[in-house]
Formats: sequence, structure tokens, C-alpha cells
Amino acid sequence: MGIKSRGFKAARNAAVAGAAVLGLVLGASGAASAEVNDQNRIVSDGLEVVVTQEDTHINGVPALGGSPFNREFFHNGRGTVNLVGDGAADAEGTTFQFGYQFAWAASIDGAIGVTYSTPGLELGISDSIEATVTDILPQAYAELELTPAPGIEELVVAEGEFDGDFKSVQFANVHGTASGVIGAVQVRPFVRAITANGDNVTTYGAPWTV
Repeated sequence: MGIKSRGFKAARNAAVAGAAVLGLVLGASGAASAEVNDQNRIVSDGLEVVVTQEDTHINGVPALGGSPFNREFFHNGRGTVNLVGDGAADAEGTTFQFGYQFAWAASIDGAIGVTYSTPGLELGISDSIEATVTDILPQAYAELELTPAPGIEELVVAEGEFDGDFKSVQFANVHGTASGVIGAVQVRPFVRAITANGDNVTTYGAPWTV
């Protein structure tokens, strides 16, 4: 899925359960007075499908350990999917995806990883692994491996299916790390909806440099 260019070696995803330090929260109502960063829409089977990113902020911070080849960031924001039209409330099987496009100039055995916790949310990773721990908050991790050449790659971090006409996910301190990179890393968040019949609409936010 997504964009591949020079410098891509492999992407792998894994889900693990653990004590929560970050948050990805599934909600049923939107935020008041939210800043809309990006919005896109299509019409699918007579329903308008609207995907929105709001209140997006990606904060690059000094990497722990002080290595000049490491980068670190935290992501906060919200992604929302609305289905509009007659029968929208009865819609079934819409997939919500969340992830990033990454761009890098060069790397030395480099990798980019994203970690987050998912309170109250059944999390589906791209290889169909699910984290459904209820007594503690499940923590999930997705990783992209890099080769030395420059590259751009899209990484789906999490996805889940929902029924009905609305779904909102709050991104709270989603944690990203890059190791073995030379130069800056650009991060572009995206939110995508895929309807039951396979139509999809994606919002790509502005790129952030860390």
C-alpha cells in the first residue's frame, strides 16, 4: 500500500500488550471549535464520505541518548470520518486507517518506529494481528526499515472497522522514533476511510520536519 521509492527495504508491523504510556482513543463525538487541517470527500453508493484531520500537531524533540543519527517526535490531533446521506446510519464495514508518510535523505541501517496505546479500542494491524486487552491498555508498535538511499514510504499504523455514519479517533502523544538517519526526517500524517465496497478517501496533512 502507498508510495514506494528508492531507499525502501521492508516494512513490518507488530502488536504487543503492555502498560500504557501513549494514547489513541476512539470517540463518538467531535471536538468543538477544532482547527481543520485537511479534509477530503467522495461519493460512494449514494453516500458522501468525508474524512477530516483536526488540531494536528507534530512536535519534534531531542532524541534520548543524544545520538546525531536519531530523531524523535510526538503527534497529537484527531481524525474523523462522516458518512452523509439517506441510510448513512445503517452503513456497515467502513474501515478507518491512520498512518504516516515518511521521507528521509539517507540512513545507516535505519528504521522508523511508531508506538501508541489504545484504550477501549480493538486495534487491527495491517497483518490482521489484534490487540484486545481489557484489564490493561494494549500498546502497539509499527516499524519501517530503511536502506541508505533517499526514500518516501507510507506506513499504515492502525486500522479498525466500524458501522454507522460517524467515527472519530483522538491521537494523544503518539510517539515516533527514527534511528540511523542522516539529516532530517519529514513526517506527513494521514487518515483514510475505505467503504465496504472498496472506495477510499484519504486526507494527507502538511509535512512536518523533525
